[in-house]
Amino acid sequence: MSQHKFWKGIESLKVSTQHVPEKIVKLCSLGTDFITLGNDHGLYYCNIEEDTLNFKRINGITAIDISYHNDILYIINEHGRLYKTSVSFKNKEEIVVKEESKCCPHGFKSASSKVKFRNVVSSDFGHLFISSGGHLWGSGVMPQIGLDSNSIKKIPFFEGRTVYSASVGNNFAAVIARKNVRQSGNCDTDSDNDDEEVFASNCSQCQTIIGLASPASVPSLSETCPLGVHISKSSEDSSSTTAPQTDLHVDAHSFTEDSSPSSEESKVAKNDSPVINNDIEMESTLQGDNDDNTDDNETPNASTEKLNNIFINTDAARQFLSRQLSWVSAGEDYLVEYTEKPTRIIKENVTNITNFVYEGVKTVGDKVATLSRHVSGSSDNNETIDIQNRNCNEEMISSLLYSCNSSKFDDLQFSTSTISSEKEFEVAKKNETLKTMSKLGKNILATELWTWGDISYGQLGIGDTVKRVKPMVVMSLSGFGLQKVSCGKWHCAALTLDGRLFMWGYNHFKQVSLDSREDKSGPKQFTENSESDRIRDMIATDHHTLAYTHNENIYYMGKHTDGFTDTIINLNEKLHDNTNNHESGKTVKIKEPQGFGESQNMCYHWRVLSCGSISYCSVDEAMICPEFQNLSIAQRYLEEMLVIYHLLVKPFLRKSKAISLHSNVYETVCDIFSDILNLTALNVLSTWQYAEKHINECDISLIKNLEEYIYLYKKYYVALSNLIVIGGFAQINAIVDVPTSVYNMFSDQLPSNKQKNNKKTLEAVVGLAFIQPLIRLSSYKCIAQSLLRHKTRRKKGESKTNIEDRITKVITSLDLLIEEQEKRRKEADITKLFWETIGKGLEQYRTPERRLLRESKSKQLNLVNPGRFSSHWFILFNDLFIHVNGSTPIQHPLETLWVDASPNTDIQNGIQISTPEEIISVSTNSEQDKTEWIHALNSAIKIVLKKDSSFKPPAIRSASYVFSSKNVFFKDAKYIGRWLDSKLHGSGRVEWPDGKIYAGQFQINTLCGHGKMDIPGVGIYEGQWKDNLQNGYGVMKYTTGDIYEGYFKDGHPHGHGIKKQGDFTSSSATIYTGEWVGGVRQGYGVMDDIGKGEKYLGNWSDNKKHGCGLIVTLDGIYYEGLFAQDVLTGHGVMVFEDGTHYEGEFRAAGVFSGKGVLTFSSGDKIEGSLNGAWTEGVKISNGVMHLNVSNPVLPANSKPNSFGKLSVAPNQKWNALFRQCFHCLSVPETILTPTGNHFSNGPCPTFDNVKIWQNVAVAISCSHKEHKSPKKMKSTDIEKSVDCLEVIPHFGQKTLLMTDYTELKSYLYNACETTHHPLGQLVLSLTNAFNTTYGGVRVHPLLLSHAVKELKSITTRLYQVVRLLFPALPLEGTDVILPYKTEEHSNGSEDSNPIDGEVVSAASLLQPILLPRVHPALFVLYALHNKREDDLYWRRLLKWNKQPDTTLMAFLGIDQKFWTNPTTHLSPTYSPMKEQLFQDAVETLQQLKTTFSPIEKLLVIRSTFQKMTVAVQQELGAQYLWSMDELFPVFHFVVVRARILQLGSEIHFVEDFLDPAMQHGELGLMFTTLKACYFQILQEKMSIN
Repeated sequence: MSQHKFWKGIESLKVSTQHVPEKIVKLCSLGTDFITLGNDHGLYYCNIEEDTLNFKRINGITAIDISYHNDILYIINEHGRLYKTSVSFKNKEEIVVKEESKCCPHGFKSASSKVKFRNVVSSDFGHLFISSGGHLWGSGVMPQIGLDSNSIKKIPFFEGRTVYSASVGNNFAAVIARKNVRQSGNCDTDSDNDDEEVFASNCSQCQTIIGLASPASVPSLSETCPLGVHISKSSEDSSSTTAPQTDLHVDAHSFTEDSSPSSEESKVAKNDSPVINNDIEMESTLQGDNDDNTDDNETPNASTEKLNNIFINTDAARQFLSRQLSWVSAGEDYLVEYTEKPTRIIKENVTNITNFVYEGVKTVGDKVATLSRHVSGSSDNNETIDIQNRNCNEEMISSLLYSCNSSKFDDLQFSTSTISSEKEFEVAKKNETLKTMSKLGKNILATELWTWGDISYGQLGIGDTVKRVKPMVVMSLSGFGLQKVSCGKWHCAALTLDGRLFMWGYNHFKQVSLDSREDKSGPKQFTENSESDRIRDMIATDHHTLAYTHNENIYYMGKHTDGFTDTIINLNEKLHDNTNNHESGKTVKIKEPQGFGESQNMCYHWRVLSCGSISYCSVDEAMICPEFQNLSIAQRYLEEMLVIYHLLVKPFLRKSKAISLHSNVYETVCDIFSDILNLTALNVLSTWQYAEKHINECDISLIKNLEEYIYLYKKYYVALSNLIVIGGFAQINAIVDVPTSVYNMFSDQLPSNKQKNNKKTLEAVVGLAFIQPLIRLSSYKCIAQSLLRHKTRRKKGESKTNIEDRITKVITSLDLLIEEQEKRRKEADITKLFWETIGKGLEQYRTPERRLLRESKSKQLNLVNPGRFSSHWFILFNDLFIHVNGSTPIQHPLETLWVDASPNTDIQNGIQISTPEEIISVSTNSEQDKTEWIHALNSAIKIVLKKDSSFKPPAIRSASYVFSSKNVFFKDAKYIGRWLDSKLHGSGRVEWPDGKIYAGQFQINTLCGHGKMDIPGVGIYEGQWKDNLQNGYGVMKYTTGDIYEGYFKDGHPHGHGIKKQGDFTSSSATIYTGEWVGGVRQGYGVMDDIGKGEKYLGNWSDNKKHGCGLIVTLDGIYYEGLFAQDVLTGHGVMVFEDGTHYEGEFRAAGVFSGKGVLTFSSGDKIEGSLNGAWTEGVKISNGVMHLNVSNPVLPANSKPNSFGKLSVAPNQKWNALFRQCFHCLSVPETILTPTGNHFSNGPCPTFDNVKIWQNVAVAISCSHKEHKSPKKMKSTDIEKSVDCLEVIPHFGQKTLLMTDYTELKSYLYNACETTHHPLGQLVLSLTNAFNTTYGGVRVHPLLLSHAVKELKSITTRLYQVVRLLFPALPLEGTDVILPYKTEEHSNGSEDSNPIDGEVVSAASLLQPILLPRVHPALFVLYALHNKREDDLYWRRLLKWNKQPDTTLMAFLGIDQKFWTNPTTHLSPTYSPMKEQLFQDAVETLQQLKTTFSPIEKLLVIRSTFQKMTVAVQQELGAQYLWSMDELFPVFHFVVVRARILQLGSEIHFVEDFLDPAMQHGELGLMFTTLKACYFQILQEKMSIN
């Protein structure tokens, strides 16, 4: 319990026990008697009789602040109204002060609102009032601030500042204020947000807006603190709206002024401030002052025991709010009068508002919980819950402190889009929280003390006595977090957050300083207390000053009833009898013991009051309390930080432009230092609150935000050690002078023999100053340990363990932090020393982040086999390993360093250090040194690779490296990618200085695998690499626009490839498909020259046409012959479109030269010696003309004798593709005979079939991997087929059965569908080559025979490859018949197929695979070749199909019995049945066009016959059998009706590709029938008579 103590002068007075209030919060002297204000808002009149005080309650007046001057007592009641009355208290008169009215956005004037006050101070000089919004108002004559009347006016000088504390002396005044800061982020409103939005009650538009007012129209709750103060007034001044001496006052205007319903919450959260119910009070409630009606029914004695109600129960909260808001229903006029912001005129009924507020309260959720903690924390010492606005203040602060680290992420203002990992998110969150906390701390410290008035005794504190006409700011106290200012008659005192008292002014009675009686014109610190016993409260009045310390000492300085103090007097000790002077100085000046100034950083209630000669203090009976000792520790730390910051850091920052090198390091250290200072202030504040028992341990800033503190200090020690490394302290010392106060702070830590101004000494002082925050971490640890020892006794049900755990966690975290920072600083110091001792040689490597770990001068490490006179020095940094050879340093980044014991056993204690370009062998003197070096190197490498947890650094890693110019291939190149034991291995990217870039696979330091290279001036290559060169399949896009796609060897096109050259829009463009050797066209190839319009099929040598070949041109001319150096020379053939042809000697294509025969389309021939170009006229000598007389009809498409003999043999075409495939399967190419034709005598049995299959599997998986990643597969079917191909099949290896054969066919089909399989790749390339050769815009019909031969040759050669995989297949050129059914099953059930099995041969197996892929190109050739006949056939068909069935049947000579249905003789001439009768057969035959291979076409014909038979047997009985005479005309009819386009070409195609085995038997016969029909159609006459 605390007790009341009163003194008159320095003599103690007794207190009578009657009517004494629980706490006294204000004292006003009336001469001998005085008035006190209790924490129950009651006024008491006190008189002194023989050293005893008697208290008497004054009825009918309640107040939160009073001030007495010239017989007038000013009173502010709990609703912020201002009254004045005389000492007799007979009549109380309200002074109404109104804000000027403003215009709403729609042009209506709002009603002028009444100002609510929270503080009043008065003296002869004038009166000052602080409104609840933190604005300063005044009356009296103060020209400095523009006052000259007795009416109360707002002081414009302090616009834009929030005033927290004010005091007036005899002829001067002092005010603590703080600038309002705009806060960036989600609330940009100006600090004076009260003036921002204006609503006029008489404006209809404003009314509608209010009508719409949902909870959203109030600023969103996230922007308001629990007391309803808009946080947008940046955290620091947001609290300005709280009332100085009660939280009820706040509630009174919460709804009306505060732009947020959440302020109501404070009512919910705390209801511990009862209003005493008495007659006059009733009268005021009738006036409508009853916001807090609920408390009016309490009796005075109940008031002391009133506990806090926390409504967690929602219904209770609702009812409570309804009661609280009952005033809403009191009537419209009252509302208008009491609503300073018409926004708040909410016209719904009470319950709506209740819900509305209740929602608000609920939304504030966690904040309610915080408040509940505060309240519960304070309620067990009820005596300390001063009714002063302590409470709301503290909530204010807490809300601000704690809103800044709410657990919700939504209010984080950083963008989360850039954040990838959980870790980054945590860091961003911490940074954001720190930013907010630092801002808050900065605001707490950023106070200004303004003084104005008379200066003759130096009472303005500005260091001189020159008169000033404007208010002056006391610079020396700016930024110290002033808590309170108090003025005596002519002297002044101010209290700072770190518990220091400063005084200045009139000192005649030693009330300012005891060392002399001279006046002090600048702030002088009070030093009578010890370092640890800091000032807790103070007051200056008349001619004396009182200071109250943490250890309950009450110091008195200045004049008293018996004289004045020569030495300091402690009123709380046994009082000494002083010489009895008569009581002096009855003049009564009322000094203002400033109630509660700035809310959010005032965190305690004032304990000491004095007025006139009467002094009061409420003293705790407890002994020295640990909470205040903790506070002293924290305050001492804050004081040191402030001194260092203001005297060293700030001056340095001003001059830091002078530093050019590493300036960012200095900036970072200073920035973090100021953040630490701000957090320290925040922590002092919350520790003070805790000491005053307003919050519990968990709300102390250090404990609540431990993570952020640790994070900030970590950042600091990292930045600071960087600064140490670059010798930053010497730089700072060079730029700013070290002030004495800083020097003195650390003098005891310096060696005793140092001279004060020695450069080294000062540098050491600067170092100590910057390291101070880290040294002081131990003070935080002390505080935490003390908290753990003296935990407050908890109520039941509260988890003790939780708090213990949290505090223990603080201690362990701090321990770790202290240990870690010492280690880091030690490393930095060693590194700094190293740099200073080694001279300039390695200066280039000195960077802030680099630390020395080991070096070989102190820890021996020798190069194995060094040169004779060479010196070697090895230095290990945390990111580099440097080998100094002589004087030249070679650096090896740690991320590309591999360290192991030396594999060479001859070297004793050897270590092998591998780097990308060299391997360094070193040795140590002992096994232990070796282990230490290896460990040191590997630990450093692990940290660089961020693989701290692994046992040793991984051999495989990702890293970047720049090669030196010594390396041949990678000269000066930069590599980023994967490594394996100091070799490039895996995927990566290299950039050469000349602009060459390679991205792809590496193997043991070479480009190997799939990769892409951009070669400036040449082009871009993407494909396979080996040994640093292009090897394998790839695509080269040249800068000229040419594209080569195909195989490479050693960097040049080699093997099969396609090259497109030139621009296709212009006239010069060529496409070459064929063989390459060493980068030139060599071997068989096809060149399509789009510019000339000709196509060459033949051999090449050294990029020129050379050897057998043929050319077809767009004009339809065909050449064939021998080429030499691009020119057709010697014997050749030339054929024209109309059938004219020439065979003989050529000089060039189209130029005859020598003997030859020219045959005309008429059949006439000229034989002789022909010379000249065909287009310009040919000279004929020794010619003989043969006229064609005997054979008038020339066979169509007649050809010269040598046609087809002079071109490349089909089995020599596309051998490069087969070679590629053999290479893939690892089969030796010697398998091809010299002509490249067949296998020499069939496949040798030596081939290892298993090995071939393994190669297939490897090829599939490699190809699959390579193509899988970049693009999504187009269809899942391909995926599936690849999966089934990855299994090595067992069928077709030894034996071949029907089932095996079916599986084998499906396997082949799948293999050829995907490009991953070597067979598929081969088939694709072959068919592409074939289509390029024979497809195209204009093809020549003469190419048909070549195409057919080529296709047959491809089939044969492909079959040989297939036989390598499936040796059980029959040899090439033979066939095997597999029976469909096994012997047992074949009894009786006759299959409709007379061939009892499937023929296995090259054609039957591969045609279904190849033909569909080449069909379009091939069929165009057939169609051109058979054009004449097909045209005739089609003309007949069109004509005949116009006839009805009967006519047609008669014409084709069909037997009558097939004409009509014998059962129905309706109309013999017109038989509708016939349409249907053979309809099925006609439709079946039409499917001929949908098939691609000959065997399929034959099966369609067979199926047509079957359909015809079925139809006829339905009509004529099941026993009917065809006779050829009857069958042929009917089939003829079906063919005509089927209307098959180009039937001649189809027949010709089947003839060419039909397997010899198929030409006999049933299928052969049926095909012959179809052929006969076709020829019959051509022979018939056109018209049907």
